Amino acid sequence: MSSRQKRVTNRDVARLAGVSTAVVSYVINNGPRSTSYEVRKRVLEAVNTLGYHPSALARGLRDQRSQTIGFVVNDYFPLAVFISAYSAGVLTGLIDQLKQRRYYLLVYPIEIGEDLSSFELLLHSGRLDGIVVRLVQDSPASDRLLRIVAAAKIPCVCIERSVAPRFPFPSVTTDDATGAEQAMQYLVSQGHRRIGYIHGDLRYASAQTRLEIYKRVLSANGLPLNERLIRGHSWTSADAAAAMRDLLSLDKPPTAVFAASDELARSAINVLREQGLRVPNDMAVVGFDDMPLARDMTPALTTVRIPLLEMGRTAADLLLQQIDQPYAPGVSVVMQTELIRRGTA
Repeated sequence: MSSRQKRVTNRDVARLAGVSTAVVSYVINNGPRSTSYEVRKRVLEAVNTLGYHPSALARGLRDQRSQTIGFVVNDYFPLAVFISAYSAGVLTGLIDQLKQRRYYLLVYPIEIGEDLSSFELLLHSGRLDGIVVRLVQDSPASDRLLRIVAAAKIPCVCIERSVAPRFPFPSVTTDDATGAEQAMQYLVSQGHRRIGYIHGDLRYASAQTRLEIYKRVLSANGLPLNERLIRGHSWTSADAAAAMRDLLSLDKPPTAVFAASDELARSAINVLREQGLRVPNDMAVVGFDDMPLARDMTPALTTVRIPLLEMGRTAADLLLQQIDQPYAPGVSVVMQTELIRRGTA
């Protein structure tokens, strides 16, 4: 269509289909009122015949909505959202639900400790109908950001970590503690008494929780806590490899290793193979997350599954409920983890 041609409007569609403009709106937006099959068919045929494309700007001005959701990543390494398999799983579920409601997604990474003035401006700009915030810290460390969100009075759902009761935001979290307990109890049930642990970056609340459960399960089973069996520094492959080499250098190395992520577990297994050791015959390894790499490894990785797709979908559903029903009470959801037994333990 050239710039001089008249833009097709919903009135043109209504006239051709023999219905009102309101009915055209109901068909195009899948509600809020239902239409008969025959009416819907006539409207869609008219849309195709005329080449009608609803104006997102006009609809947004009318409904006072931008049809855009923000995915805010508050992390020590926020740009990893674009390469992380963890983030990819959450985003896939989130986008899957939002697309069905014709919402767009804006990704906004925020490094922990950075100035939040630009973020505050974004929240007050009217560009977003709501936000999903990924937190890696617990309260009070996350409170500064959440106070800004609360002051903006924008619908919000937090994922990964829950929020303090004083903030009225629903959350979608995973039962990290149970997942770590499942992994450790499984290794104990397989007869392992010297279990090493590679914990990742302890600035992350999830890493702290998994380490705490590692120690608790040892105690519950009457096994001694040996700090020399605990290694780790960051989430990087290089640090995990160094941690595994440290464990192998002990006079009495562990017979099994629990790693706080699948990436850490894969690096540990690579070191074991370099040393000519067999997995699980010489050493068992269990990971955490159940990323695609866990299934693709040989042997496939025994790990704790986090339902990432479901986390994203649930977060989207909760947020859209807030947008549609602003005064409805928010609901927080804890997603259950599952130990997936494969070939490494």
